[in-house]
Amino acid sequence: MLPIHFQAVIGPEQVIRPPNGINLPEGPIEVIVTTPDEMRQSNDRPPAVREWLLGLATESERVAPQLPADLAELHDHYAHGKPRS
Repeated sequence: MLPIHFQAVIGPEQVIRPPNGINLPEGPIEVIVTTPDEMRQSNDRPPAVREWLLGLATESERVAPQLPADLAELHDHYAHGKPRS
């Protein structure tokens, strides 16, 4: 089985709760705990591409610029300067 990488916050109750969309297998597993600083310095395999892309999408939604309401309708105007019709 390939490793499953995800980040979680562990509270005082000491429970690890995987994020939505992470499906863990039933039965015994090995858990390796690292802090964010250790993860940055680690030479381990980087997170799966899917997890990385989901993280980028989540971040882009958080900092998304305000776009005009008619962007889809007037795409050529905004992207290429075509006169409004």
